[in-house]
Amino acid sequence: MRRIAPVLILLALLVGMPFGAVAQETIRVSAEGSAAVVGGDVPRAREEAKRQAYRDALEKGVGAYVQGITEMKDFEVVRDRVFSQSQGIVTSFTILSEGEADGIYTIEADCLVATGALDGVLGPAVIDVLGNPRVMVLVDESIENERPFLSTVEGEVLRLFEKAGYLLVDAGQAGNLDQRQMDLARETGDVTLLQELARSFRADVLIYGKAQGIAYAKQKVEGVTLYGVRSQVQLKAVIAQTAYVLGTEAFEAKEKGTSAQDGAVKAFKPASRQAASSLVNKVAYALVSGSAGAMPGRTINVVVDKVSFTQVREIKKALEEAPGVVGVYQRAFGGGKVELDVVTENSAEDLAVELEKLSVEVTGLTAGTVEGKRVE
Repeated sequence: MRRIAPVLILLALLVGMPFGAVAQETIRVSAEGSAAVVGGDVPRAREEAKRQAYRDALEKGVGAYVQGITEMKDFEVVRDRVFSQSQGIVTSFTILSEGEADGIYTIEADCLVATGALDGVLGPAVIDVLGNPRVMVLVDESIENERPFLSTVEGEVLRLFEKAGYLLVDAGQAGNLDQRQMDLARETGDVTLLQELARSFRADVLIYGKAQGIAYAKQKVEGVTLYGVRSQVQLKAVIAQTAYVLGTEAFEAKEKGTSAQDGAVKAFKPASRQAASSLVNKVAYALVSGSAGAMPGRTINVVVDKVSFTQVREIKKALEEAPGVVGVYQRAFGGGKVELDVVTENSAEDLAVELEKLSVEVTGLTAGTVEGKRVE
């Protein structure tokens, strides 16, 4: 069964609310359940009808939570995943009417579905569907033109992506990297250098940007000096292998503190949380759709070495005809190496299997990339 198919659970992230947060605590729905009365056993039919009504309430609750969705691939699979963990999601079940007619027992109920609980169920399922992508965060942060020892913004972004269930690459714990190289990548924002760092950790998604805190006012209140600080956070999420932009966010916040550093940190936190919450959704959507709102399917970067131009054409043609592949686009060819962007509804692992059928030995695999070489 294809792991990438359940678009429904992904789009639960995309109704304009941050991941892990909800605009309302519950959704009110009308539910109905029915069951046949077998052998005159009305109590058993009533219990079955009640269970069906619970399922109906949950299904409608999920549907309301992803309002505006018109395409629901493999909805049965998604729904059953949610049902398997549905205890406590339907928080109120009030029977409006019930009874038997023509051998069918029917229950109509008014129900409340907890959206917060839905987040808890849908979140891990989304990450699984995406192929468990690895995320790396590098932010050039400064306060009064001085760089702090630890980045508040990086920490907040990592925390929100971790809460969403993503695998994280914590550059701060990466002892095998030259700190000067990391600082240079942060400060310059050089995409090529940033990509090299991300690829060295096999990261699928790179989030980078700048955060700056500047004191714009200072006054003494009862002998204590207070600083007014304006902080700006700008973040961009890209595919680590291709630098395709998945989303950008910029937020500003003002806070007071007993020092410029104190005020900046207080302002960095809400600004970075807003940016990260939005990027969590954009990254999830783009990893499945290829880009925000583009053709269905996710874009997987494929690099194959030791191929001739004729073999490249054969590989492209075969991949275009493979199940679930929407499109194949050649980005570069030279020195016996080809780079392709393959838009597919399947996972990178599924694509690797297709490549092996074409005499390509797979030498590297992440959620968004496949590397290999042609073998005779």
